[in-house]
Amino acid sequence: MMIKFPAYAFLTGLYFSILQFSYLILLQINISSAYLTYMVITASWLTGSIIGLWLENLDRNVGVGLGLFCYYGVYALVSNMPFSSFTLALASVGSGITGLWAGRFFIFVLHQYKQVDRIFFHENNGFWVGIVTFFLGFTLLGRPFIFWAPMTLAGLLFSKHTWIKGENKQPSQ
Repeated sequence: MMIKFPAYAFLTGLYFSILQFSYLILLQINISSAYLTYMVITASWLTGSIIGLWLENLDRNVGVGLGLFCYYGVYALVSNMPFSSFTLALASVGSGITGLWAGRFFIFVLHQYKQVDRIFFHENNGFWVGIVTFFLGFTLLGRPFIFWAPMTLAGLLFSKHTWIKGENKQPSQ
């Protein structure tokens, strides 16, 4: 079973990176640029990732879709209620839910590919490219970038999920 997981892993890393930095910048623009904002979002993402390790029924499409839904929910919340102190707590819940697929991703890949070290290499490279892409995109395009980039990458992941499902001839996991 040789599925082209390196491209999928790279795209997933790119998606995680863009989404994490989009959360951070979105909250720094609309809530606070204090260290607390960074710490809360990072800790909640990591908590979601740890919980995602144990969610055996978390499907790829549901994981990405739920994370995207939470991101745009937080986007709408902080855009309509800037500088409200309770939005940071709600944003941390959204970030934690978004992080669920980050935890589940490697468990999924382990069962499908059996070579997690290579997949981690490609996912990590995607993450690094995502960091550079985010800062270039945000610098050149500003707020429209943090609105459109997560949706665009999620769309690519959804199409890749379909491709992997079709290639595998098995139901989605």
